[in-house]
Amino acid sequence: MAEMASYEEQYLKPIEIDRRQCVYISKRNHEVLTSLIRSLSQKGLTVGGYIDNVITEHLEKHKAEINHIYRRERNDLI
Repeated sequence: MAEMASYEEQYLKPIEIDRRQCVYISKRNHEVLTSLIRSLSQKGLTVGGYIDNVITEHLEKHKAEINHIYRRERNDLI
């Protein structure tokens, strides 16, 4: 159950997005995420907020690899 609590703390937390950007995801992923978000009583959590939480964690986790790929021709991106 600690793993579930950690997941909730990492991804199912509302965030404030002050400047929105349009991003396209598959219809299936949108349906799954919408169902998940609606089933929770977490006030303020949105599909966009969830996606932002996931992407933030992904970028941090893979920072070295991303920078290595980017740096092949340039300086660090992140």
